[in-house]
Amino acid sequence: MKNVLIIGNNEINRDYLAQIILEYSDFHITGNTNSLKNAQASIENHIVEFIFIFDDFIEIDIFDLVNFWHTEIRIIVISKTPELAVNCYEHHNIVDFLIQPLNVTRLIKCIAKIYSLNQSKVTSKTEDYKKNHTFIKVNKKFMRINYKDLLFVEGLKDYILIRTLYDKHVVHTNIGNFTNQLPRDKFIRIHKSYTIAIDHIKTVTSNEIEMGHHVIPIGRSYKGKTLSLLNIRK
Repeated sequence: MKNVLIIGNNEINRDYLAQIILEYSDFHITGNTNSLKNAQASIENHIVEFIFIFDDFIEIDIFDLVNFWHTEIRIIVISKTPELAVNCYEHHNIVDFLIQPLNVTRLIKCIAKIYSLNQSKVTSKTEDYKKNHTFIKVNKKFMRINYKDLLFVEGLKDYILIRTLYDKHVVHTNIGNFTNQLPRDKFIRIHKSYTIAIDHIKTVTSNEIEMGHHVIPIGRSYKGKTLSLLNIRK
């Protein structure tokens, strides 16, 4: 089962798409929204693999959103403007382009394409994601952080505290954006304010996780997903 998210300004179009997806696939729709805030919350709280997005936002360029989202998430763009398809080729995580009004046969082919996509296939942009490090901006310099050294990330409103094995850094970004840059097989969001490194977990209870000398709470809404991803049964 694949987790998909539907984003668009028109509720009728979104619901029609959702109806076809549910009828012709076993995809799990994690969200069906016209709110980018709700869409981002769905991305942060679920492992979203595919996003269907309608090009019907007046003041928003959907390609800016595509660049913002995690490069491992595959995008399907839906538009009334055929010429927009050319721009899609510049974005490696856009895997299909659908013309409105939606054609059921074409959409079924899109669903089949999603099923056939090899999840282990890495595009050129995803290669950056698969590296073993990232860079953070500290005191006007870019500092390298190796994933193997990163213990956890704590959200502090518009800032995050990055705790490594050796030191800590405060960075001007939010925890959702930073978490989306991290490898999903190495890090997990367990609380609205915490993302942790799986390899550094010492002990786990139903309410908290011990990381070295630190004890991190598991958020109530994150508990089921956290225990499931860690293959822990109650």
